[in-house]
Amino acid sequence: MGGGIGHEGDTCGALTGGILSLGLYNRNCDFNRLCRDCIEYYQRFCRLNGSSKCRDIIGVRFKEGHDIRRFCLKGTRCLRAVYASIAAVFDIIENCDGKPTLRHRYQARPPFGTEEFHCTGVVLSQIESHLGPNAGSILNSTRGFTGGIAFQGDVCGALMGGVLALGIVYGTELERIQPARLLKAGFVAMKEGSGVFQHEDLHPSFRTSLRVSKLYRQFVSRFGSVDCADIIANGGWPKNRGLCEEIAKSTAELALELVDV
Repeated sequence: MGGGIGHEGDTCGALTGGILSLGLYNRNCDFNRLCRDCIEYYQRFCRLNGSSKCRDIIGVRFKEGHDIRRFCLKGTRCLRAVYASIAAVFDIIENCDGKPTLRHRYQARPPFGTEEFHCTGVVLSQIESHLGPNAGSILNSTRGFTGGIAFQGDVCGALMGGVLALGIVYGTELERIQPARLLKAGFVAMKEGSGVFQHEDLHPSFRTSLRVSKLYRQFVSRFGSVDCADIIANGGWPKNRGLCEEIAKSTAELALELVDV
């Protein structure tokens, strides 16, 4: 989720990370409570940073020439966004009692057969058998991405399901990476700009981000946007009520093709 989904500059990883954190905390709670907390977090994040999009927040487009140099030299906005997001998540969790719940209800229809359809979980469940033992623990924690992050129309939950699937397979425990390796990646970035991400062996996280970037671009090519509100508008919702099911199925197939690479 780093760099705005595979360094594409889209929805900030601090934002999506916070939504996933709230999902983990509320995984056994009523969906309405989770939705309330995610909306509050989303709105706080946008007020604080002026946007939900990485490219707008830090003013860097990672895939454009040597723009990444600016990030290496002036990337403190990322750190500020991350620390503020962590603080916001704890504040919401610690002050959640007594707040009114919302009454969103997104009913599922066949072929998914679940009480509450949320496309992130659907994508993960469709390819769970290919993801190993770590997938099951995250399935119930992804409901906050419903409707483009708690019905805010932001990044499509189906795409986030594919991103998380690739992270489960190729993700890296960054705390185990030697600082010298990170420093080397920084030097290459200063020299080659966006070309640094093509060096899959240079940094373990690039292995994931390369595949996530491919998924992102394939998703945009197929559906025209990654934002839920845009996709639904383009698809003629509610005339085409099978749209979300189609997107979830297609995204699961795209992610699985990248898992097999």
